[in-house]
Amino acid sequence: MPRSAVRSPDVIRQARHLLRQGTVAMDMLDPCIGRSWQRCLALGVLPGGTHEIPRLGQTELKDLRESHDTLLRLSDPLLAALAGELKDCQLVLTSRDATVLKTCGRRFSLEPRLDIAAGIQLDERWFGTNAPAVAMFEKAPVLVRSSEHLLFPDNPVSCVAVPLVDPDEHCLGILDLTFDARHRYPEHYLGRLEQVARALKRDMFIQRHETHWVLEIQSDVMAFDGTGAALLAIDEDGVIRGHERQTIAVLGMEIPQGTDFEALLGQPWARLKRQCRDGAELLAIQSLSGTRMARLHAPRRWRGAVAALGRSASASVADDKGRTRPCLDSLVAGWDPQQAREAWRAVRVLKAGLPVLLQGPTGSGKEALARGLHEESGAQGPFVGLNCAAIPESLIEAELFGYVEGAFTGARKGGYRGRLLEANGGTLLLDEIGDMPLSLQARLLRVLQEKVVIPLGEHREVPVTAAIVAASHRHLELEVASGSFREDLYYRLEGVVVELPSLAQQSSLVEQIHELWQRLEQQYQRRVVLAEALLARLAAYPWPGNWRELQHCLETALVGLEHDASRLDLEDLSPRWQRKLMDVTPGSLGQSAPVRPAAEPSDLAIRELTLKHMQKALAAHGGNMSAAARALGISRSTLYRRLEQACR
Repeated sequence: MPRSAVRSPDVIRQARHLLRQGTVAMDMLDPCIGRSWQRCLALGVLPGGTHEIPRLGQTELKDLRESHDTLLRLSDPLLAALAGELKDCQLVLTSRDATVLKTCGRRFSLEPRLDIAAGIQLDERWFGTNAPAVAMFEKAPVLVRSSEHLLFPDNPVSCVAVPLVDPDEHCLGILDLTFDARHRYPEHYLGRLEQVARALKRDMFIQRHETHWVLEIQSDVMAFDGTGAALLAIDEDGVIRGHERQTIAVLGMEIPQGTDFEALLGQPWARLKRQCRDGAELLAIQSLSGTRMARLHAPRRWRGAVAALGRSASASVADDKGRTRPCLDSLVAGWDPQQAREAWRAVRVLKAGLPVLLQGPTGSGKEALARGLHEESGAQGPFVGLNCAAIPESLIEAELFGYVEGAFTGARKGGYRGRLLEANGGTLLLDEIGDMPLSLQARLLRVLQEKVVIPLGEHREVPVTAAIVAASHRHLELEVASGSFREDLYYRLEGVVVELPSLAQQSSLVEQIHELWQRLEQQYQRRVVLAEALLARLAAYPWPGNWRELQHCLETALVGLEHDASRLDLEDLSPRWQRKLMDVTPGSLGQSAPVRPAAEPSDLAIRELTLKHMQKALAAHGGNMSAAARALGISRSTLYRRLEQACR
């Protein structure tokens, strides 16, 4: 009997009549529907029966959503894009056990008083045959036509559902699409959901292997849409660090972890890297199953399968990379109360459009704090960062202020807006501002004062609305005294100075290590217990590299841990870290390290440096007070006064 006849309403009515007599007519039903009816019969769920459909309370629903946080976070942009595309459908996201987590799109009712909403349990015990429950049992995509819903045969909708799985094939939840039963081609919707499921799975793979090269392989170049490809993750040395299950089928060979790429596929790894360093390029890969088309993507440069769907929501997924950022409260949790109060003062100052200065040792989290200030300020524009120490002096002016086409040899066609204008409406972080050349400091001062910028080669002033956060590991007051930083710019920036404590100066370090570990677990989709003994040693270590060193230590430990490991102990770390942590004496986990205030330069040291700097300027200008004052960026009367003060 043709499949279309099997699933017709007349045939289903006959099968339903037989079911009331205790017989499941498997030959009249689609196999997955027949198996569902058999389960329902065993549970006593029959047509015409009345069943109370349970629904979770608010507290239970909140707990369930928290346990599915990764699924909700990664699927939100996909669901929003799909709901915008399929406006006449309802999307239903459920947990692994078919309890509704959220819905979006059009709202359908299966009967007058029953809407599908968050918290409803779609288990077959209560709801009978339905797409999410059948997909959960079948572990495969399914279609349930309107009349095949066991308890609601006269409802106006049909449904399709697919399991959402991670790269290890673990089920995260179920995605259901409900639509008008009169739709002639429900298979179209099923194919669309399968595409979304593949996109989610591949984005999780990219998130897990963002530091690796990713090779996407497709047997049919005409189908190269980015969602149907098999994936290989490869490190800088050409060693394979991960792959999806379907990669084995596509290549026709086993892929043991740690296999050398060149040995596996016979392709020169160094040449492929050079070829694809600046962008993905189509390649031909020879395998046992024949020639396969492939693309190789450099680390962190592939936005993943969501981008291939061509939806507007993909950018937010790519930008987030699945990582959660700590809020400002969390960032200042272990600080001295006065220091934390200054961080919240900085939020208010930034909202008013005034600059903020962050000072702290290397690795203490200045960029993370700047992002936190930006987010708390409610700025509508982007957060843009510029590391003043990482850009050659000859290029930093063009990078910061922008330029017009033809402004200099090598200027890009069409010109460049510059970081200041890119950050309009948002926040610009000038990291390591202490390394900014003195000539640019004068131009930056004018921008802060007049809120306009003149790009290179341009004569027109362009308004700037970006809020400025400056950051430096140097003590800028000493830099001013030594002549390395303009005094007038320093006083323009120092309205609110947030001094970040080193990691060793922070209290509640144990709790903060716990939070960092949980964020890393979420990022890499792992569940690994941090041993108490190891945690005690981590909390007692001085961490000269601060947060950067701590995060690098924990991240490499988690990524390098065997895939089936569920606990991290001291002996699981590298020999280098074992030696470092063995030398520390763990304290009590219930005690917090005392907060020591950041060291301040003495007034005497600053006066001595200031005097030397002024004397040096006077000598360079032959004792001319006016010329020396101009070089120092101060008035002549100020120079006289400070010379007198310094000589007392």
